[in-house]
Amino acid sequence: MRVSNSGYNYRQNDDFLVERPEGVGEYLMLIIRSPARITINGQDHYTNGNCVIVYEKGSGQYFGAHNAEFINDWVQFDLNDEDLHFVNKLGIPFNTILEFADISLLSRYIELLFIERWSNYPNAEDSKTHLLRLLFFKLADFISQKTPITTKLAMSLTIIRSAIYNVPEKDWSIDFISNQLFISPSYLHYSYKKLFGESIGNDVIQSRLIRSKYLLSNTNYDISTISRMVGYENTKHFMYIFKKKTGYTPTQYRKSFSTYFVHNIASLPTKKTDSRK
Repeated sequence: MRVSNSGYNYRQNDDFLVERPEGVGEYLMLIIRSPARITINGQDHYTNGNCVIVYEKGSGQYFGAHNAEFINDWVQFDLNDEDLHFVNKLGIPFNTILEFADISLLSRYIELLFIERWSNYPNAEDSKTHLLRLLFFKLADFISQKTPITTKLAMSLTIIRSAIYNVPEKDWSIDFISNQLFISPSYLHYSYKKLFGESIGNDVIQSRLIRSKYLLSNTNYDISTISRMVGYENTKHFMYIFKKKTGYTPTQYRKSFSTYFVHNIASLPTKKTDSRK
């Protein structure tokens, strides 16, 4: 898989038109972010943007602006037989208009490819290859998304989930998150569980357990302090949750690490001294 050229956030006038009967001599992934007219097999299609087309090598390419500025990202590349098998296995169709609710995440991968194109990094070529593979993986994820959750909401929820695990002490209430995303609490519950197979509540508890285990085994903070550091103002409630989920009280968990550490240090061989000195 070799990337030969790419472009990010290219803008053309509202009369922009491309007519390439034999393509560009390579494969082309085109991300259109504005209203456009696209001709496939002689038939015109109109889109408001947020669409992707992966043109097969040698296939005709006919597309252009439609009553507005034309905005697009693109990458030209070549595939060997192994690469082609990889793309086909992901279920990505060629010469097909793929429309999504939001394609900003795909555009970000093109932006990174574009940056590598003009960089002088020694690993730029390998980086471009890996970024293109990641782009194909993400496109396959978008295609296989069989839920009514928009890709824009899915990306927002993914960011929220990473924040939950990164900042577990924050007040991650349903009302807070739903207000941030401008959706109802019930739809938030549904979308989050559908997307990740886990509820927000369970993820919050899990993130706090991970952080509290680290603090118990690596610091000397007392239990009440650790409780507050992971988002529980009520120490008794923290201890109850910890015991329920781990089978140990926080103190027992800390002691088990202390015992393990002391035991293993004691079992280390001692350095022999030379009695002749």
